[in-house]
Order: sequence, then C-alpha cells, then structure tokens
Amino acid sequence: MNNSSNNKIILITGCSSGFGMLTAARLAAGGHTIYATMRNLQKQDTLKLELEKRATKCQILHLDVTDDKSINKAIDTIEKQSHRLDVLINNAGYGIGGFFEDLSEDEIRSQFETNFFGVQKVTRSALPLMRATASKSGKDFSTKIINISSAQGRSTLPGLGAYGASKFALEGFSESLYFELQPFGIEVVILEPGTFLTKAIDENSHEADAGLDTDSPYVKYAKRLKDLHTNILINKKGVGDPEDVAIMIEDIINRKKNRLRYLAGTQAKIRVLMRTILPFSWFSRIINSFIMGSKN
Repeated sequence: MNNSSNNKIILITGCSSGFGMLTAARLAAGGHTIYATMRNLQKQDTLKLELEKRATKCQILHLDVTDDKSINKAIDTIEKQSHRLDVLINNAGYGIGGFFEDLSEDEIRSQFETNFFGVQKVTRSALPLMRATASKSGKDFSTKIINISSAQGRSTLPGLGAYGASKFALEGFSESLYFELQPFGIEVVILEPGTFLTKAIDENSHEADAGLDTDSPYVKYAKRLKDLHTNILINKKGVGDPEDVAIMIEDIINRKKNRLRYLAGTQAKIRVLMRTILPFSWFSRIINSFIMGSKN
C-alpha cells in the first residue's frame, strides 16, 4: 500500500476495459491505492497488461454492480485493508441500441439495473465508510463520488432511448445526491463523455434483439443508425481519445472544488450546446435529417 500523504484510496467499477481500465492504470501510476473491480475476473488480463505498461499495480476485486453480496464484500475488503475510502468512481455500465418498440421489457430493465440501480447499490454500500473518511479529513470535500454518465444523459437520440433514459435517471439521482452529501463534506461530480474510441464501445454496446428484424417497422432506421455508428468508428470523426477521460477524472480528484457536471469530448460539447441554445424545432430538424434521414 502506498503511504504517501497524497495517496488516496479509490474504488473504480467496470475496470475490465475502456475508461475504467485506463483510469485505474493512470491513477495507480500516480501513486494512489486503487481497487479496480469488475464483474468477470476472467477479463482482468487487459487491465494487467495496461498496469505493466505503466510499471504500476493495483488490487483487482470481483464486484458485480447488480449483486449486493459482491458489492458488500468488496467494500468490506477495502475497509479492512485501507480503513477508508476517499473516492468512488461509478463507471460500470453498458449501452443497448434500439427503437422503443424493438426493445423488450427485459432489455430495458437490464439497462437500468446496471446503469442506474447498480450505481445506487454501490453508492449505498460505500457511503458509511465514505462519511467516516470525510469526517476524519475535516469535511473538506476531498472525499468524492464521480458518476460516469454520458452526453446521452443531457440530450438523447433516436434509437438510444433505453440507454439515454438510464443516464437521465443517473443525472437526476446524482444532482440530488450532490446536495444531500454537502453537509458531510462529500463532493458528487458527474462526468458526461461523448463518443470515444474504446474497446468497450463494441464489447459493452449491442443492438436490441429485434433491432434489425425485417418485420420491424424501424428496420430502415435501425440500419441507418448502425451504418452511421460504423462510419464514425472507421473515420474517427469527432471520436475522442479515451485517455483524455482518464485525465479528466484525475483532474477532478486533484481539484479542491468541482462543478457538478463536466462534458468530455468535442462531439458531446457541440451537441449539448446545440440542444441548449437552439430552438427545439431547429434541433429536431437537424437530428431528423442526420439520423432519421427525414426532412421534417
């Protein structure tokens, strides 16, 4: 364990790939004690390679955000070994693409179980230890909860209703929690990435089972969305470097006082700005033309 006075005890969910993996490796290399967690420990090799590349190491624990037993076990391990928890990064999540009628109720519920209720479960389990940590540090807001949301939590798009709804819910929960934890000296921050080129884009995103079914009334639009997504990944236009998100998380941890929300990536900033300043009728025409192929 790193005993530096600047060392923080940090728990990160969803570290088998993508933002979680890169953030765990970066923060570990920065001298922090990292508990990198994942649902499937058989996928830890990618993280281990990244840690080796940066000549650092961290603890890797099993944690399934939908399973209370595994969450509580991970928190108990941290409390016994480190006796405090300075930062919780709720990163675990996935996206399902599909138009509402093509999505089953089970698919929508599963999206919320991970992206919304999973965050609540982990946060609920971690808060007693985090409150104790904040109290010992003088309630100076160095104890932080960072929730990884999405630009879809500010402005969602057709074919991403379930994912966007789960992130809208996460944003509402996080904003309320921001105020609730102020008296305890715990800061809540929402990070909203746009499109980034990570392995997780393919591994943690998938289409609804009925998405490309020829009997679906949305098959034409689903195919158009799939083609747009493929072209974005091939051309990398507006697609960010995922390391930039890890850097932003590191900056949030090191910053004494943060804003509630931070957008990450040029694409996310442009779209949310458009959604904010343009009349909705104008914004609607742009989305309909670009994504739905409609001039209405």
